[in-house]
Amino acid sequence: MDANARKTKLEFLLQKQKEKERNDEIQMQLGWILEPFSTKEGIRLLDDEEREKVKTELIESIPIIEWVSLDLEKMNNKFVMHNVSSDKVALFLNDKELYTDNLIYLFLQDDLPPWSTFPWVKMPLSKVIENIIHLAAEDSYQQYVFCISPKFVIEFVEPDLITIAW
Repeated sequence: MDANARKTKLEFLLQKQKEKERNDEIQMQLGWILEPFSTKEGIRLLDDEEREKVKTELIESIPIIEWVSLDLEKMNNKFVMHNVSSDKVALFLNDKELYTDNLIYLFLQDDLPPWSTFPWVKMPLSKVIENIIHLAAEDSYQQYVFCISPKFVIEFVEPDLITIAW
């Protein structure tokens, strides 16, 4: 094997190793996101292109503080809910005409635009509501639910407390 062929093969192997490391990292991060869910059925990982489109929609519709955090204080409506339960959240969203059959997007705070690296997942809102107690119990990363239509955000800030802004 000549030097050019060896160099090409080495570059190929290094690229494969980097892809494997990135895939392993994504799987670990995805595990963090999906841990609160009793079943993973109906949850889909966004590919890079779709994630970028949804992030663009989020940036255009939800105020973001310069240090990369959602600024829910600037939303037209905001409600902080303590003692979170599936029934309580479903009733609230129905009352405000925010409950939808549309799919929503779940992501971690460390992944706020524009420097996203963590995976985003897409699922029915009902899946989030079914598991809301477990999502609200997580305190390792702040998580967000974003719905494009109707536009709203659910922020999981601390255990047993959520903020809904629309």
